Amino acid sequence: MKVCDVDRMYDRMYDRMYDRMEITQCNYDNMLKRLLRKKQFSNFVITYYSIALIIYSLTAEFFPEQFNEKLSSYFNIILSIVVLMYSLIITNANYSERIDSARSVLNQIKMKKRELTEKNIEEIRSGYDQIMLKAEYRSDIDFFRTLKQRCKKNDVNWFLYKKQLEELRCCNAEEADKLNEYLSDNFPLTQQIIIVFQGIWSGMIIFIPIILFSICFY
Repeated sequence: MKVCDVDRMYDRMYDRMYDRMEITQCNYDNMLKRLLRKKQFSNFVITYYSIALIIYSLTAEFFPEQFNEKLSSYFNIILSIVVLMYSLIITNANYSERIDSARSVLNQIKMKKRELTEKNIEEIRSGYDQIMLKAEYRSDIDFFRTLKQRCKKNDVNWFLYKKQLEELRCCNAEEADKLNEYLSDNFPLTQQIIIVFQGIWSGMIIFIPIILFSICFY
């Protein structure tokens, strides 16, 4: 094999390994952000609903004529169930431990990516595989967010990606093929719908105590 052929082979191996770690880094960065958001929101809900329970009780005590005490007692039970539910979620989800683990994986991948050269590809690949064996597997939504970032980088609309990938293929066929494969396997519209419904659910959770409190005045 010619020297130039060997060099090209190592260049391709380097590019593939670097790209693999780049995607993994983005995945775990998105996972870390997702877990942090879930932990913060769960803690917020517990505090928010606990305060709402106190306000309901005090309002019923000091404004009995304007505030429906029986209805308030019923709503207090509903709010208490939500507090219990989110307390169990925090306990069973192990957010703190998983956040530390995701942050550790992210930092290790960043370090491996910085250390990567054409001379140590196999060594870095072996270390990378060992890291991933112990890591929590990313969710489809984490990967979807990675793909959205990658689409944005290539000026591709993830929703209308098929037509735009044909245009990208003219200047970067390899990147276009990768994005097409990733997006086809990830079902991007499904992931976006899940994200939207999660946002709607979060909004409902925030507004429910306010709505129930208002109802008690009628």
